Amino acid sequence: MPKSSTTFETFASPDELRAVITAFDTYPEFLPEVKRIQVKAQSADSATVAFFVEVKVGGSEIKTEYTVRYSIGPKEIRWTLLESPTLTKNEGLWRLDETADGETKAYYESELVTTLPIPEELQKIFADQELPRMMQRFRDRAEG
Repeated sequence: MPKSSTTFETFASPDELRAVITAFDTYPEFLPEVKRIQVKAQSADSATVAFFVEVKVGGSEIKTEYTVRYSIGPKEIRWTLLESPTLTKNEGLWRLDETADGETKAYYESELVTTLPIPEELQKIFADQELPRMMQRFRDRAEG
């Protein structure tokens, strides 16, 4: 899947948004495509998390699973793929910048490469449609 990125602002502080991002076990509560999470290890500055996901792309339902390792810093959260039967790359980052009034400007970037037979233009359409929805869900959760 092509590299995707977006920026958004939220009333939540960077700490509040970081808390939502790193509460991996709650993802199924607000991200409908995430069916199950297994947090294999987590500390203040890292995590290893397995995701079990179902998405619809071009009218087809795709189920996949993958495990990523997160590096968690005060202003940046990065992840990289450890294993997956259908992904050869899954990496990205969140960057959280505090605004002058204590709110957050968030930058999100990810890149996925799959072994599934999905045309790249269809992957781009999917990413362009789903990324704003996903960001809205994180914002709503942090502001909630």
